[in-house]
Amino acid sequence: MSGPEQPGTADKTAEATAQPSVDKLSKTLQRGAKISAIVLVVTQSISLIQTLAVARLLSPAEVGAFTAGSILVNFLVTFSEGGLRAALIQREKDLEDAADTVFWVTLVNGIVMSGIAFAVSPLIGAFFGGDVAGAVCAATAAVLAIHALTNVPDGLMQRRFNFKRRMIVNPSTAVTFAATAIALSALDFGVWGLVIALYASQVVTLVLTWWLAGWWPGRGHFSFTIWREMARFALPLIASEFAQKGREFAEAGLTGRVLGEASLGMYRYGRRIAALPGTAIIQIASYVLFPAFSRIAKDAGRLRRGFLRAMTALWVTSLPAGALLVAIGEPLVVIALGEQWRGAGLVLMGMAGYGPGMALGSIGKESIKGTGRSRLLNWVTGTSLVVSITALVILLPTLGLLGVGMAASAEALCAGTLAIVIGMRVAGVRGRDALKVLLPVLVAGVAAMGATFVLENGFFRSDGRPVVIGLGLLLVDVLVFLGIYLGLLRILSPSVSRELAAGVRSALRRPKRRTGSDAAVPEAEPEVVPTAAVPTTVGTPTEAIPSRPASPGWNALDAPTVLIASGEGVETAPPWAVAVTERLYTAPAPPSGTSPANGHTNGHTNGHTNGHTNGHTNGHSNGRVNRHSPHAPASAPPGRGRRAVPIRVVRRHPDDG
Repeated sequence: MSGPEQPGTADKTAEATAQPSVDKLSKTLQRGAKISAIVLVVTQSISLIQTLAVARLLSPAEVGAFTAGSILVNFLVTFSEGGLRAALIQREKDLEDAADTVFWVTLVNGIVMSGIAFAVSPLIGAFFGGDVAGAVCAATAAVLAIHALTNVPDGLMQRRFNFKRRMIVNPSTAVTFAATAIALSALDFGVWGLVIALYASQVVTLVLTWWLAGWWPGRGHFSFTIWREMARFALPLIASEFAQKGREFAEAGLTGRVLGEASLGMYRYGRRIAALPGTAIIQIASYVLFPAFSRIAKDAGRLRRGFLRAMTALWVTSLPAGALLVAIGEPLVVIALGEQWRGAGLVLMGMAGYGPGMALGSIGKESIKGTGRSRLLNWVTGTSLVVSITALVILLPTLGLLGVGMAASAEALCAGTLAIVIGMRVAGVRGRDALKVLLPVLVAGVAAMGATFVLENGFFRSDGRPVVIGLGLLLVDVLVFLGIYLGLLRILSPSVSRELAAGVRSALRRPKRRTGSDAAVPEAEPEVVPTAAVPTTVGTPTEAIPSRPASPGWNALDAPTVLIASGEGVETAPPWAVAVTERLYTAPAPPSGTSPANGHTNGHTNGHTNGHTNGHTNGHSNGRVNRHSPHAPASAPPGRGRRAVPIRVVRRHPDDG
């Protein structure tokens, strides 16, 4: 089942399914995370403006009717994708055939799901007790088929770290939905303005995704064998998505059924604002971390370091965002949306734990998927279902909208905690290393939350003031919160505080201009320093060895790479090779109390390459080192005229060239 190959698309299609380089991964990820963060700020700002404008133009009941009508479509989108997009990103071989297979399977699934949504739309109307919800469900059914068409091109771009998806498609989608929804709401289209806006944004997403991906079906061939292989990987992902979408379906369904459509509308907007930190995590973490973990899954050292750095970056930003919602969530919603939306503020406060839970869950899930052990997600899925249903049944009747938000927080935190624990085991991260990151941030965030809550609710009471004064007082709340949080974090964990400051500086630094069809991916080749005194033979396996670190704060990615030959089956570099390498490139002595063995073995990576890499090391690099490496010329006599430099550890794969 394959279509004709389109003229002029063969080269683009081959490039779209090409294998990304591991050696260029670190800088690509840093730049990708920065791009994703910047684009996220833009798209979420647009979404927030749209939410504020539509809330002033439509009533909570109208927004609730749209939410009730689109609830089934949001649930069935999981089955139209079938987890195969993630399987395509993780796959290492037969990519052209795999891409065609995923395309046809997901397209058929999308069409089937659209038919199901249209057929059961009367039941949706009967459940919510209104004809509008059923009509909206029938009208939005075709969105599932449109979304299915984006799975393969979007997955291939994500696999190649092609950040055009984030730079172009996401802002365009957000602008289209916002502009259409605001304009039609102002023209009294009511709930149907939101339906039209949904279709407009989906069409824009479809067109731009296919245009940027450079892929067209027909270069590969449909394969039942590949489908079965990918389906085995995808099955736990479907179960995980089913749990997440099922929880959201239950939350919205029970809220609308028990509390009414007006409360459902307040639930939708309160949840949308509360989910902004969680959305940031999904947009950045899943798009960048999953393909990254997939590429470095066999490199234990890089996987462990990447896991810890990702956990630090996401936890240190998501937890204070959630804590701040508890302190100022309700007055913020009242000032921004109006008194009639106060119930959305209760949802916002209750969902304060949603963002931090998503942070933990995303890091754990992406590491589990990236290492190919997707079956472990079943434990997270089961926990999510049990906690969400139990908490919702207990809290919704007693606390109303606040209880709905608290149930979402409970589910996210419990499932996220389990996911991060499993992810730590997969990545080889020790518990005490993780606690050094998690506990100081938690203590600082809770302390800042308590102080800000007392200030706002005991003294300021911003929601009872004029809008301008209220906004000014909320700004003071935020500044007080940040001052307490950052100050305590600096005291409790200077290393995490420095990491946060470095991330902020990196985000504010202007990225270098790049050219080419995909400006996000090309990176300079890592400097490979030859070990002239070490005999190498074409076809002999090689491995990279580390020297002792220069200083606690030194960045290992800035050091030259040294590849040395090792015998067949030898998993560690022989002592003579380590000695010769350190003679050529002197490393500083370790701190007092550290054994020499630690300097040799910490962070060691068992790399392996073929004869091509050896030739590159002994030939190409010999021509480069004297021009580009001021650290240690090969002609310098041992022990004299050499600067002490560390040695970077990197694993090179034969496919990387």
